Amino acid sequence: MNRRALGGCCVALLVGVFGVACAEDIDHKPGALRLTGVLIEGGIECPLFQASDGSQYTLMGDLKGLKNGDKVQLSGEEVEVSFCMQGKTLSVKTINKVK
Repeated sequence: MNRRALGGCCVALLVGVFGVACAEDIDHKPGALRLTGVLIEGGIECPLFQASDGSQYTLMGDLKGLKNGDKVQLSGEEVEVSFCMQGKTLSVKTINKVK
């Protein structure tokens, strides 16, 4: 699958069984992502983030006081083990509020 076939995405991530989500590859490492989306309610142990493509991640790390409803761009790395107890988890490297 080439970049053009993915609509300009650098990395294709499987979402569930049927979908494909796109994220920009940072650091060229497996699991390293840069995403834009919204912090939402529903996290069991960790804050919950919904990317603009609809995929959801729990977040670990310093969110710099950002709260549910804030639109953010973040970079981070997917972790295999976490205490979040829910879905996929990203270890946040950077996070910034966007308009």
